[in-house]
Amino acid sequence: MNPEVFSKWLASLSIPARIRALTLIYSSLTVYTRELFLPDRAKGNERVILDMLHGLNEVHHTIANWLAAYATDESKAFPVDVLSQQLLQITKRYRVEGFLTSSIEFAQKAVGSGN
Repeated sequence: MNPEVFSKWLASLSIPARIRALTLIYSSLTVYTRELFLPDRAKGNERVILDMLHGLNEVHHTIANWLAAYATDESKAFPVDVLSQQLLQITKRYRVEGFLTSSIEFAQKAVGSGN
């Protein structure tokens, strides 16, 4: 995930499109997380998988807070660059950058650009 590119893309979207994009990212992360439960992946890697699940939970929580702010009081939403940095820090710490990158790419194809 490139936080500058992600921030620029997200900032280019209208508020409803941002909400749609983040909702798609959130949903996509849920689908990708199921990969962690495949028998071949989990066997012998239980501690790593638990750590990754912790990270994905933190990413979900961060996105959910942003969406809730837009649903209740737009002025309380984090700026997109702050959101981007938070997501990057979480995904690096828990080694789940690939999940987020794939989810962002999915949302970008679905939503397009704001220009």
